[in-house]
Amino acid sequence: MKTAVKKAMVFGVIITIFTSTYAAFLNTVMQQGFLTDHFLSNWLSLIPRIYLFLLPFVLIMGPLIKALVNRMFRNAKSNDHS
Repeated sequence: MKTAVKKAMVFGVIITIFTSTYAAFLNTVMQQGFLTDHFLSNWLSLIPRIYLFLLPFVLIMGPLIKALVNRMFRNAKSNDHS
């Protein structure tokens, strides 16, 4: 496996961990409030479930979005005068 593919996969795994943690936090806050009973346990138990749903999405969409952005800016070097 090429290093670029490995780097993209590791990036996807790491960004999904952070995204899942944040999404679980927001969901828990919205569902039950911040300073409520069992907030921490409910938040932490939600992270793995969200992670399992987000990881395939990030691993599929990440390269597609990167290709789209590269395509959008492919002529930027020739047009950039700075």
